[in-house]
Amino acid sequence: MEHYRETKALIRLGAIRRNTRKIIAQYPGYRYYTAVVKADCYGYRGNQVVQAMIDGGVNSLAASLLEEGLSLRQAFPQILILLFTPLPPEHLSVCVENNLWVTVATKEQAAAAASVPNLKVMIRANGGWDIFGGPRDTAGFQEIYHILQGGSCSLKGIYLHSYNAECPEDTQKEYETFEAMTEGLDLSQLDMVSISNSLTLPRYPKKPYANACRLGNILYKIESQDQQLEDTFCLQSRVHTMIKLNPGCGVAYSRAFTAEKPDTRLAAIPIGFGDGFSKTNIGRDVFIHGKSFPIVAVTMDITHILVDDTVMVGDTVDLIRDNAHLDEIAAHIHGATEEAICALNKRVYREYIDDEAEEMG
Repeated sequence: MEHYRETKALIRLGAIRRNTRKIIAQYPGYRYYTAVVKADCYGYRGNQVVQAMIDGGVNSLAASLLEEGLSLRQAFPQILILLFTPLPPEHLSVCVENNLWVTVATKEQAAAAASVPNLKVMIRANGGWDIFGGPRDTAGFQEIYHILQGGSCSLKGIYLHSYNAECPEDTQKEYETFEAMTEGLDLSQLDMVSISNSLTLPRYPKKPYANACRLGNILYKIESQDQQLEDTFCLQSRVHTMIKLNPGCGVAYSRAFTAEKPDTRLAAIPIGFGDGFSKTNIGRDVFIHGKSFPIVAVTMDITHILVDDTVMVGDTVDLIRDNAHLDEIAAHIHGATEEAICALNKRVYREYIDDEAEEMG
């Protein structure tokens, strides 16, 4: 379909590909480099993004939902695909048919998975605060392990998801919990043991028993201070209309903004909460000509920005300027760093830019 509205997300495929290469080179020694592509590649969307990561060197993928896994399998028939979210028993046969690896976290989930021939299973270890609440003691974990080992399924490995990677004390305790739970087990017999993710990989040394790492935020340069990595995302629009207000006059529903000074200028931008651009953005800055201006109102389709006389109709507006800007937005909305991108729905056009396209063939 033709794209008419001047609001779009710019996705830099070449930067994603180069980031992937750099990260794999920087953290050698793993058998599996798993790209985390859940939530439609953190809101970047498109199999082009996944392909850029594969071109960069990842050899496995991780998603969350069964629907995501099936879509990926159709597009990428040969690659290993892991699903993070445990599934109800009635959906496990679909994973066998489509060669998807599944997650179990509890004894009940393990018992259901063990009864499915040829099902490929990963155990999600609970290091302390895991969202799926598996056992944190050795006996409970090893009961799950032995249920799967003795079943009709195929136990492929174990992974650990760190809950507070920025805190060395919490992370060390989590590693100690993992090592206690797996004590006496021959981890070298498993296809995959993964305890590192985007936040732990740069902070803590590789464990000798780990042969896999999960690359999520770091591929996109989200929550990363690595200066070698490139920005991969920008959300842009253009000034649709300029509005001049006198004191006491305003715009938007429920008098969202009222002018206090003479000749107050607002720029109306074609994006709103109908696009997933939340009202929580009110008060934070966007950029026009490199200068910051605050958002003062958000409606379903239009956002208003308080500007000065340097701004004109047609000017480009950087609503999300770069990946560092995401950190500022997250602090403002009291949310996750990925949240502002994940929230953007299909009304927001994605434009894929690949400065390596000719080189790639």
